[in-house]
Amino acid sequence: MRLDPFAGPGFAALGAVAEAVDDVDLPVGFVELVRLRCSQINGCGYCVRLHGDAAAAAGETRDVASWRTGPVFTGPERALLALAEAVTLVHDGHVPDAVLDAAVHAVGEVLTQQVVWVVTVVNAYNRLAISARLT
Repeated sequence: MRLDPFAGPGFAALGAVAEAVDDVDLPVGFVELVRLRCSQINGCGYCVRLHGDAAAAAGETRDVASWRTGPVFTGPERALLALAEAVTLVHDGHVPDAVLDAAVHAVGEVLTQQVVWVVTVVNAYNRLAISARLT
């Protein structure tokens, strides 16, 4: 038996946080790329499809896994995607100072913090979807 990830007060609270996080100063398509990359790392097929479709609808590529070498990504986008990966993989250790500093240098503290929250929320949703084995 699997638990319903949409039941309970925690899901409603996460939804409220997600709504607040959606009000960021970054292009919607790029936010979806961040969510897509985190979902890829976490192995959440449900969220990969969801955010891949949303990124494509916003005119973005689905090939975010190539962000390090892909010619479509700017320096600031690379810095934020590196941060997204580091926060998602935080079990490997702390977010490296160099990664955080590069993001702040590229886009400032406000946008960097916004990306940290986008990553935090999508990682929570990934874990719920994976736990429930959403397909």
